[in-house]
Order: sequence, then C-alpha cells, then structure tokens
Amino acid sequence: MVTFSGGVSGGVSGGVSGGVSGGVEDILEFLGKRPGAKTKDISSALDIPQRTLERWLKQLREEGKIEFRGAPKTGGYFLKNNKKL
Repeated sequence: MVTFSGGVSGGVSGGVSGGVSGGVEDILEFLGKRPGAKTKDISSALDIPQRTLERWLKQLREEGKIEFRGAPKTGGYFLKNNKKL
C-alpha cells in the first residue's frame, strides 16, 4: 500500500502560485521600463497569453499597483505613484 501526503497538491499549487507571482512581477518590471504599454505589446513581449495577461492586469489594478490611462483604444498601463523598478 502506498500513501501520498500532500506532495502532489503542494507541488501543483506551489508551481501555479510561483508562476503567477513571477508573471505579475515581470509585468511590473516591463511597465517600469515601458510606461503606457498596451495589452497587446505586453502579451507579445512577455510571451503571456492575452487572457492570462488580462487576469493579472486586473489583479494588479485591484491591488492599486497599476492604472490604465487614456481612451480604451489608445491608452495604456502605468505603474501607480511613479513607482520604478
């Protein structure tokens, strides 16, 4: 008889949350270097699927770390409070 204790779920959730935090940090670093970037530019530069990027951007907006400025078609994302990385 073989018993598994938390190894699989711990590994999966650790890998997922590690990827999310890393991706979010990559976005913040990118916006520090390229303020005003559009979703399409961020997605292609960081090789992140569009839908995943939109979820992470929403999370960052809700946390007050970034903001969207401008019109929906021409605006872009900026770090809040001129925070530079």
